Order: sequence, then C-alpha cells, then structure tokens
Amino acid sequence: MARTEPRDGFGGARAAGAASVASRIAAIGVAVVCLALLIAAAAATPACAARTGTAPADGDARLKARVETALASAADVSAETLTVEAAGGVVTLSGRLASGTEQQSAGAIVRAVPGVRDVLFSLTIDDPGARP
Repeated sequence: MARTEPRDGFGGARAAGAASVASRIAAIGVAVVCLALLIAAAAATPACAARTGTAPADGDARLKARVETALASAADVSAETLTVEAAGGVVTLSGRLASGTEQQSAGAIVRAVPGVRDVLFSLTIDDPGARP
C-alpha cells in the first residue's frame, strides 16, 4: 500500500506550507524590527538637536557672549563703546571707535572667535586715519 502525505488543500504538502508560513512570520518580524528602529531614530533626532543647543537663538546668544568676552579682554579695543549682535554666525559691531586701526583690531579679534562666519561694521570712527 502506497503511503500518501497529507495535503494542504493547494496541492502542496503540509510541511512545505508550514515552512512557508514560518518564513512569512519571520519576514514580518524583521519588518517590524526595522520599522521600530526607524521610529526610534526619528524620535531621537529632535532630542539630539535640543541637547546640543543647536537652536538658533541659543547659539546666537552664546556667540554674542563669546565675542563680547574676546573684545573685553583685548587691550587695543575699547569694547565698552561697542554693541555686539549675532545672527547665524554673522556678527555686527556697532558703536564708536577711536580709529580705523582699532576697527581692524576689533575685526580680527571677532573673526578669531569660533562660530563667526562674517563680521559687519556699523561704526562711527573718530579718526579713520589715526595710527596708534
């Protein structure tokens, strides 16, 4: 008497059908894990940005403070007569300086501060041609 294997109703053996179902379940499991990782990465991105202080207003305030500190510690610049503004790495100096040489010194000091991309001047120079 010939032995027949049980069929799954679609012309295949049940064992083959069970293997197919198992591989489908494994594929779904992998897809679920990948989706969970993508969701976790997307959720972590704003948290990382906030933690590193990349908010523009916060970064501008820090840059302004660093520039003011650098100018205040300079012996050849009258920092008390200057106003510093920072926006997106661009620093604007306004106020009054005694000479063009003092303006050049102030510009060099500001450009040396990390995070400064450009320096703009809105200054009144008492004696543009004066040398120290």
